[in-house]
Amino acid sequence: MTDLQVFLWGFGGSAAIEVVNLYHIYQAKDVTIPERYKRKGFWFIRFLLAVMAGGLALAYKIDTPLLAVNIGAATPLILQALSQNITQSAKLPED
Repeated sequence: MTDLQVFLWGFGGSAAIEVVNLYHIYQAKDVTIPERYKRKGFWFIRFLLAVMAGGLALAYKIDTPLLAVNIGAATPLILQALSQNITQSAKLPED
């Protein structure tokens, strides 16, 4: 796969999460669209997250579409784990 293909599969994996979320909302008996979906800021941040997902798939040197999609879908959890590790390692030890 080319780098562009890896990026797009990772990007798509991340975007698929929001599609699944919207699917569940529409399956509910009383369909009420959450306010976040009506905000431009939400979609901007969501786009950035999908871009990071594509970048992570590239960084992991993924060579199959399914693995790139998995990394894309898992990106929020991966980034959260990384940020927690950085925060914990930045704390100074107490005397």
